Parts: sequence; C-alpha cells; structure tokens
Amino acid sequence: MNTREYTFQNLFGSTFIFEGTEIILNKIEIPIIQRDYAQGRTNNEVGRIRDRFLDALLNAINNKKRVTLDFVYGDISQKGVLTPLDGQQRLTTLFLLHWYLAKKEQLEIKDYEFLKNFSYSTRFSSRDFCQELVKFSPDFHNGQLSTAIKDQSWYPYEWKNDPTIQSMLVMIDAIHEKFKHNIDLWESLVIDRNISFYFLPLNEMGLTDDLYIKMNSRGKPLTPFEHFKAEFEEIIKQQSEELSKEINHKFDIDWTDMLFPFRGDNNIIDDEFMRYFHFISDIICYKSGIDFEKDEFKVAKLLYGSNNEKAQENIKYLKNSFDCWYKLDILDFFDGLFSQNIYESGKVKLYQEDLNIFKECLDNYGEYSGRNRRFPLNKILLLYSIITYLQNTEKVTKEDFRKRIRVIRNLIWNSTDEIRDERMKTLLSETETIILTGEIPIAEKGDLGFNVRQKEEERNKKEWLITNSQFEDELFHLEDHTLLKGCIAVVDLSNSHNFKKFRLLFDNCSKDLINRALLSIGDYSQFISWRYQIGAKSNDSVWFDLFHPTKQRQGFDKTVKILNTLLDNTEESEINNQFLEQLANKYLENEETPFDWRYYLIKYSSMRQGNFGMYYWRNRAEKPYEIIMMNTEKSIGGRNWDISLYTLNTLTEFSKKLSIGEYAYQGDKLRLINSDIEIDCLNDKYLITQNGEQTEYPINQVNGFDIEDRVEKGRQIIIDILNDKT
Repeated sequence: MNTREYTFQNLFGSTFIFEGTEIILNKIEIPIIQRDYAQGRTNNEVGRIRDRFLDALLNAINNKKRVTLDFVYGDISQKGVLTPLDGQQRLTTLFLLHWYLAKKEQLEIKDYEFLKNFSYSTRFSSRDFCQELVKFSPDFHNGQLSTAIKDQSWYPYEWKNDPTIQSMLVMIDAIHEKFKHNIDLWESLVIDRNISFYFLPLNEMGLTDDLYIKMNSRGKPLTPFEHFKAEFEEIIKQQSEELSKEINHKFDIDWTDMLFPFRGDNNIIDDEFMRYFHFISDIICYKSGIDFEKDEFKVAKLLYGSNNEKAQENIKYLKNSFDCWYKLDILDFFDGLFSQNIYESGKVKLYQEDLNIFKECLDNYGEYSGRNRRFPLNKILLLYSIITYLQNTEKVTKEDFRKRIRVIRNLIWNSTDEIRDERMKTLLSETETIILTGEIPIAEKGDLGFNVRQKEEERNKKEWLITNSQFEDELFHLEDHTLLKGCIAVVDLSNSHNFKKFRLLFDNCSKDLINRALLSIGDYSQFISWRYQIGAKSNDSVWFDLFHPTKQRQGFDKTVKILNTLLDNTEESEINNQFLEQLANKYLENEETPFDWRYYLIKYSSMRQGNFGMYYWRNRAEKPYEIIMMNTEKSIGGRNWDISLYTLNTLTEFSKKLSIGEYAYQGDKLRLINSDIEIDCLNDKYLITQNGEQTEYPINQVNGFDIEDRVEKGRQIIIDILNDKT
C-alpha cells in the first residue's frame, strides 16, 4: 500500500484498493479508544504549541508557503470509514480551520459539505457537536465565537463537561484571533493545497484494540523538548539541509551522550539541554545587541531562522558550543583547572565546592531564587571564557589558558559594580580578547567593560612577571587568598616581600588582634559617605571590602601604608597572636601614647563589637570622642551605642546594675536600674541627670586630648553614685 500526500479536503473521496477491493474513503471518525482532542487545552505549554501551529498554518495559506504536517496513520473499513491511529489532533484542527474559513467567506454548502463526514465516536456529545457546528454560521464581528456557539439552542449545558468540545471551542477562538484579519484564504487552503500531510493506510481491514494499542503506544503528548527539537530542525533546514541532518544526528547521539552524565532526577536530559541552549542563545543576544526572548521557540526563530542574516553563523556557534564538550572528560577538565577553597599550584581557586561550572549551568541557567539569578552574570562570563578556549584549542595553549582564565577570574571578582546586563556586550568582548590573545583591553572614555583599576592591575602583573617570574607562584597564591580574590592592591607589587607575610597574618592570626595591631600603627580607617570603617572581629566581608579600593571609599592608601608597615616590621617567624598582642600592649603602655580614639578601641574589646567595624562621628573635628559604634553596615537607624557608655555597661562589676538603650544616635543614655539616674558621656565630660537636675564631671584634657582614661573616670563616677545610694 503506497503512502501519498493529501489535503484534508481531498482525502474524502479518495480511492484505496485492499486485496482487490476498491474502497472510497467517505468519512473520518475518531474512535472511542482515542483520547480527547487536546490542542485546545488551556495550560501554558499547550497554548504555546497551539499558537505556533496556527502561525505555521496561517503562513502556509496566507503567504502560500506550503507546509506538510508529517504522517497520518489510519485504518479504512470496508464502508470507507477512516479510523485515525495517529494524527487525530492535526485532523481535528484542520476540520475546525476548514469550517472557520468556509463560514467566514460565506461559501455555498456544496463547497464544504465534506465537513459533515468528520465525526467523533469518543462521546455522543462530541459527535453531535461536530454535526451542529457544520450547520451553524456565526457572526464574525460580534465577540468570541465560542460565546455565540454556547448561546445556541442546540448547545446543551451538559456539554461543558465534554473535554473535546471545550478544547474545540478554545481552538475556534484561537483560529479566529489568528485569522480574522485575513481574507480569501479558502482557495489557497483547498484549491492550491498549501497544507497537506502524508496518509498511510494500514493493511488490516478492521480495527482491533491490540492493533490500536500497538500503533498508538506513543500516544502520550510529545514533551516540550520533543516539540522544540522537531521545530528547531525545521528552522535549520531552511538554512541548510546538510546542517539540519548533522544537528539532528547530534541531538540524538553526540549531545545526548555528552549530557547524559548530568541528567536530572527524571533521568532525561531535556531540561539540561534547554538550559544550555538558552545560555548559548543569550550569549548571541548579548553579543548582537538583540533583546532577549524567554520562549525557546521564539528564540530559535529569532536567532537561527531565515529572518536573521547571521543565522548560519549563529547555528555554527551553537553547534560548536555543544561540540566542544563532546569527547572531553568534563569532570577531569574542571578538576585540573580549578581548586575549591585552598590554593593549588597551577590551578585557579573558585571559592566553591563544586568546580563544574558547566553542570552548574545545566542545572540552574535561567532559574531564579527570589529576584536573584541562580546562575549569575559572573558565572556566564566565566563559562563563556571556557567555551571560547575549548573552541580555539588550536590557537591557545593549555598553559596560556590557565593564566588567562586566572585574569578573567580576577576581573570578575573585582568588577561587581560593572557586571550588569547593559554592559555584557563589552564584557564578553573583553573576555574573548583576553582568552584568545592574552591582551587586557585598555580603558577608553566611557569604558563599559571590567573594572578599570583591576584591568590596570592585571596589566601591571603581566609586565611585572616578565622580570619577576620566580615570584609567580607566590603572586598567584596571594591572589587566591579569600580576602583578596584576585586584587592585591592592598599589598601591591612593590611589596612582593610581603606576599607570604600577608597570607601568614590573615590565615593564622586573630582578626581582632590584627585590628588592634594596625590601630597601634596608625589610623587605617576608610571613610564611606558619612561613616568610618575598620576591621571586624569575625566578619571577613569587612576585611574584603577594606582591601578592595573603590570610588565610594576614601583612605585606601592609608590602609595600604599601615598594613605594609606592620608586615615590613615583622619577620615571618614572628607572625602569631602573641606577637600581635605584644604590639598592642606596647602601644598602650607607652607613656607618649595619647588617649585618643585609637587608644580606647585598642584597649577595650567592647568598643570593637560591631558586626561591620562601622563608626559614626557627629562632628569628628570638634568632638572626636563622641563616637557611635554601629551594629549595621549602612544605616545609623540600626542598633548603635556610644562606645564609652557601652563599655561601662559591659563591666562585670556593674552587672544587673546598669542598662543601656540601643540607639545612641537617638539619645539613649546609660541608666542605673531602679532609679531615674541617667549618665551621658560627651566630648570633654560626663553628664549625670537625676530628678531633673544635671551634674557635670569634666574629663581632664590638654589640647583637646584626654589625659586620663575616660572609661576609668566613668567607672569611678558610677561607683560613687552607687555608694551614695546605699
């Protein structure tokens, strides 16, 4: 039995010969065993498929671009009734489309009478609906057609429970929405035969359940990935038949084999493939300046379809971006290139446990956690660097790549303000230049690439290593430090003798003791808008910020100078907590040490309790001792205390005798419990308020500096008050 091409209309009346008997096909009847019509379902995925299918049909008959809807299989009875085994959905949609155009163009009954011979046996209601629909002629200028149909006397209320009828109504409205502005399409559809399909009649002359089940064992709906794969292959075929065949083979074999080890819990690679497809497509959009599309079908047409003049170039880039992983030992590749949380010579530290950025993309690309990308822009740049290398291994040696990906890592970690969607085109371009040539682009006016200062540092490192190659490992070791992550500005190339000392100091010593030691050398604080910051006892992010210069901070040069002074004056063997404590104590015990704010912060640990090392002076020049310790990073509205009052409150001898509010900025004072006595510490005195009366206790000063310890002064005042009460 031969397979031939038919249209929906000319299938009726076609002649078939079985075992010498001529049979004329006169009716199409969807069998009872067949599932309900599904193309009119209202879920999002079916809606997208329906929309694309109708676009294809409209394009075929409106623009006379023929489309063939693959195979329809069926059994023809001796009475000429076709029972579809596969193709029910397409046949039903074609039935509705022919009905719509026949009624819209007001054809004579003889032109569309064949529609009476399409029916459903799944339910009596579906069969009756098809019969009544052929008789009905709606008003095409009065709202939704489905509403008009449901208002007819022949449409009983019970039909709302028939899923096939409800799906047909949805499809009718969708056809109307898609085709309502087009005219004179019947001729293109029926006479010119611009929509067709292949029909394969089966040799069996009667439908049995066994045969149907066997033929329709794949009758469950295609997955979104299967729909996409089929449509994508058709899009590529428009560019190149040969390329389409090649990619089809890769879909089914090469790329499936490559992705299978990274499959999800459902044991298939559909989601992983689509995430990586979107990743590559978004790269093309960034580089081309094209607005993004989230719908993969629209992405396929936008980037790889015939309307894109760079379609073939984009297809080849997509193919190469998949191919570059094929036959590569991916796990070994990442393990050999990156390290997790420790320094390994010859590798680049990523500061994360899972080194496989490719798998991370397959699992997370396009997904969000709240408003945050689960595969953020910095990871996009890192993975793009890797695939750029993998596609150019004949141009870039493995050793060169190791050094260049380190530069990229450094730039990414130190360009958090610069890495934004609107700058990705330039960032990708700079990334590609670095990977392929090793050259680090020089900043120009209006630079939209990586951080300008960090690019300059990377160029300086590259130049420095030409004559200092013996220090390469020490430099890379320093770069990988968790508090630096590529930026060594706080040590600087001119202090290469301090590379190792920095690591020893911050890897082995108490951050609180480091803070005290630095303060004993000088004021290393940095000014941010209206507040000052020093290191924090147990918050590494504070130190990270202090060690990375930005335009928003003032005083970075002070930090550099004081840190390197500490390192310069310390032998590697001396770097330990005991040595740092000795430095701080020596400073405190020196008779020439002024009782300034640094003295107090070094002496009293309670003054260093803030989570972010943040301090606020209302008027630092005139009132240098009125200092508020903040417990938040950016807001004085959070918990905050006067450092002297807070320290007095923490003294064990005053336990359960004092209380202090949490908002010094709003005027909270130190209070004696079970009394109306308030204690305030001003720049040059204590102020005691009791029964509405105030008593001043001056703090001895010379030239604006304390010459007595104000905390000891306050302690004695409180002791005297408590003694008076008893």
